[in-house]
Amino acid sequence: MTAASAARAHSLRRRLVLALALATGVLWGVVGWWRVGVLQAELEAMLDERLVASARMVASIVHQFQPAPLPATAPGPDTAQQLQSVIARDGVACEVSLVRSEVEVLPLARTGDAPANSTLGSPGFGTITKGGKAWRTYVLQDGELRVATSDRLDQRAQLARSAMRSLVLTFAVALAGVWLLVWALVTRGLRPLAQLQRELRQRQPQATGPVRAGQHVRELQPLVASLNALLARSRSAIEHERRWTADAAHELRTPLTAIKTQVQVAQLALAAPGRAAVADEALDAALQGIAHMHGTLEQLLQLARVEGAAEPAGERGTQGSAIVQALELAVQQSRQRAEHERGHAAPVDVQYAPQPGDPAWQQAHLAVPSALLASAIGNLLDNALRHHAGDAPLRCALALQPGSGTAPGWLSVDVRDHGPGLSEEECRQATERFWRKGASSSAGSGLGLTIARRIAESGGGTLELTPAHPGLRARLRWPLLPTD
Repeated sequence: MTAASAARAHSLRRRLVLALALATGVLWGVVGWWRVGVLQAELEAMLDERLVASARMVASIVHQFQPAPLPATAPGPDTAQQLQSVIARDGVACEVSLVRSEVEVLPLARTGDAPANSTLGSPGFGTITKGGKAWRTYVLQDGELRVATSDRLDQRAQLARSAMRSLVLTFAVALAGVWLLVWALVTRGLRPLAQLQRELRQRQPQATGPVRAGQHVRELQPLVASLNALLARSRSAIEHERRWTADAAHELRTPLTAIKTQVQVAQLALAAPGRAAVADEALDAALQGIAHMHGTLEQLLQLARVEGAAEPAGERGTQGSAIVQALELAVQQSRQRAEHERGHAAPVDVQYAPQPGDPAWQQAHLAVPSALLASAIGNLLDNALRHHAGDAPLRCALALQPGSGTAPGWLSVDVRDHGPGLSEEECRQATERFWRKGASSSAGSGLGLTIARRIAESGGGTLELTPAHPGLRARLRWPLLPTD
């Protein structure tokens, strides 16, 4: 991976951590905002309850301190000081007054920090401003006794801010801890990916064995299974190419050796007087070897194309009258090759069922391109013409078997010769590459039947070889495709 591609790559771990951090941050933020509102309300309620409780306690203490009827006039200094020391025990700003009428309020005692005349308000909670400062007050009416307790609002706000600051700090520390824990857990959870990466990085280029890392992780099992399947296909392809290369090298070594030998014989014959005929024979044999090698190379290339891509670009099967035309082209080319190689070609009796022009052919559709169809039939005909014997014509039958219901129809091509034939065991081996019966004396390359089988399999069909006594019967069968 280049530096530019590495810079553009996205980190899965970073994405997971950021997503989880964002989710937890939003969730905790909403919960924290809600808790702040609830805490502020609870703090206000608690402070108000404290004012109420302090007012009731002061009223009770005043009654206990002075059980006799309250005086009609302001108490003396000693009595006021005693009352002040009593009401200051709770630590709440407080003022105690005696109410004689709605307009006559006689102060009895007041703590030093309590706002003056705070008992003049109506009973209950209220807000007053004294000395430029706002106070939250609670006035308790107990008969003629009136007690007012007070809290400064700025002190209340400072207390609320201190509580909020402590809550936010705790929330931030906890959230940072959660993010660190999420990072650690995500890193630990992605460890199988790191192990898989490490195993793949340490593998040798020629290693095609299965990958073991990640096989026991449910989320990685499909990826590892697909990777192992790809490696298995690569291993099979490499083995196939190795066998193909070894077979091709072995097959081409023989004609090259023969050509070299014949050329040497020709050179020796030309160097000796009166040996021109021997030189001509050697050169003719060398030309035959070159032609044989050329044909072998052509079939090797064709086999490579068939095994590499069953359907050439731009072609999508053969339909209708093109099937009949492919058969006629294969017969014509095979007879021309036979005449060129051996100087003669046996007649070919071509049979059709049904006859060309029948409407049934218009519904026939194969998954094999016409060029490959002609090649498969041509390879069967080449093999049959090479081994055919006697005066009887070689038979080639093209038959169409329509399907019924959901069952597909079939197209079959039968080629029957009257040569020496093959046994059942030899029929099973004949489609292997470079297999020839009596290879030392056969002019073929041993690839024709292999090519025909691979073309048949590329369209979902088969190639069957059966002894015919005499001769050999070769049958190509393809399933028909639904017509558009």
